[in-house]
Amino acid sequence: MSIRMEKVAEEIKHRLNTAMTKDLSDLNAGLITISKVVMSPDLKLAKVYVSFLGNKEPAEKLVERINFRKPHIRYMLGRQLTMKYTPDLIFYFDDTMEYADKINKLLNDVKKSDEELHKDDTA
Repeated sequence: MSIRMEKVAEEIKHRLNTAMTKDLSDLNAGLITISKVVMSPDLKLAKVYVSFLGNKEPAEKLVERINFRKPHIRYMLGRQLTMKYTPDLIFYFDDTMEYADKINKLLNDVKKSDEELHKDDTA
């Protein structure tokens, strides 16, 4: 990714994080965090990865609700950016944290079973 693409992605990430806390609080989705933005080479498309904390609904449903509000989000973003074109936004659920928790739990289970094995050997 070029330096310009990275800078635009970071700016969009920052602006969207601010917008999500202010403008989309009525979604009742808990804490919405933009974890990553990936720009297309022509800067006309932004893939936005979101994560949720403290939500009661499935993440896929929340992403659908955010995508439904995409025209409003894009309008608000366009007012804040000084670009020729406001990129089209596509929102995706970022399951990195859930995946990391799952791996951590599996590692802890292996560690516990290993400790039990060694405990039985010494007894």
